[in-house]
Amino acid sequence: MPLSPETLLGRVRIVLSQTSHPGNIGAAARAMKTMGLSRLSLVNPKQFPDAEASARAAGAGDLLADAHVCSTLDEALDGVVFAVALSARHRNLGPMPMQAREAAEEILVQGVQGDVALLFGNETSGLSNIEVQRCQRTVFIPANPGYTSLNLGAAVQVLSYELRLAAFDGKPPVQTHAVPFSSPPANNQ
Repeated sequence: MPLSPETLLGRVRIVLSQTSHPGNIGAAARAMKTMGLSRLSLVNPKQFPDAEASARAAGAGDLLADAHVCSTLDEALDGVVFAVALSARHRNLGPMPMQAREAAEEILVQGVQGDVALLFGNETSGLSNIEVQRCQRTVFIPANPGYTSLNLGAAVQVLSYELRLAAFDGKPPVQTHAVPFSSPPANNQ
């Protein structure tokens, strides 16, 4: 029997390595929760727990409370069957790079077998070559070639979104608490 989208998303572990700004941890937690991800691992964060992380989590404090804080990358990747390194830098070593959208499907296919991890690096220097080589795939977000640097929380948001789309075959369920809109369209006059 195929796994449900929720089960697949529950097997995704977001791993933040050497995070230097606690606000980015909170932003990543918020990004994850909005897309149905819940497993956060932190490798040697500079400051955690931290009030700024909690403030930036904005409703995703439960993910921060349940975050697994690790002293080594080995500990963070323990038990995963597939790991991907997120990097804007194209390197001459390590696994071949793949765009985020196509990688999301591969990540979820691997998730059928067990836990998978998405590894994000430090805000200043990204992932080291050694960290990248610990992964089976390198993934990048096809950003503006003239400026590929994304904020850590934004990068987690993009990958979480792509995973959610892939898990629900492009049509995730939509719920709204808004009152239905019933006004006529504007006439621009």
